[in-house]
Amino acid sequence: MPSITRLASWAAALFISAIFIDSLRFKFTGHETPRHIFTTLRDWSGIDLFYPAGPWIIGLAELAAALLLVVLPALVVVTRGREAHAALSQSLGALIAIGVMSGAIVFHLFTPLGIETPTAWQDAQPVETSPALFVAAVVSWLCAGLILLLRGPLARRTLTGRATDGALS
Repeated sequence: MPSITRLASWAAALFISAIFIDSLRFKFTGHETPRHIFTTLRDWSGIDLFYPAGPWIIGLAELAAALLLVVLPALVVVTRGREAHAALSQSLGALIAIGVMSGAIVFHLFTPLGIETPTAWQDAQPVETSPALFVAAVVSWLCAGLILLLRGPLARRTLTGRATDGALS
């Protein structure tokens, strides 16, 4: 893989992982913003699983994606120099990211959640809204698609045993 495409896939993976890892502090601590998001979805859908389990389920999926996008591929490349296995890991992480972000985009667009979500709170009341979470979901989705476009062919060849560039090129 030419170095520019390899660099682009790693940059996209780092962006997605940064977004996902940063959001964990909110999802895993009961912060007001994920509580608002998932209770809105629970109340709209009538599915009690959205809250309190939703932030944990999505947070764990995002953590798995971040590990597959950056940590595992970096370890594979550094210790074994196998670009093909790194591509496979990043492709799996990108698939998880597309799944999670597709859900986020759909829920922002087609439910009462909306594109603007509360981002600042005072006395358990929203005092500021922003489209930042929706924008981050869209950009993360696009980055995951880019990773699949750039790394998917090598990942598929790895799965079928036809990868010829097992070492870092």
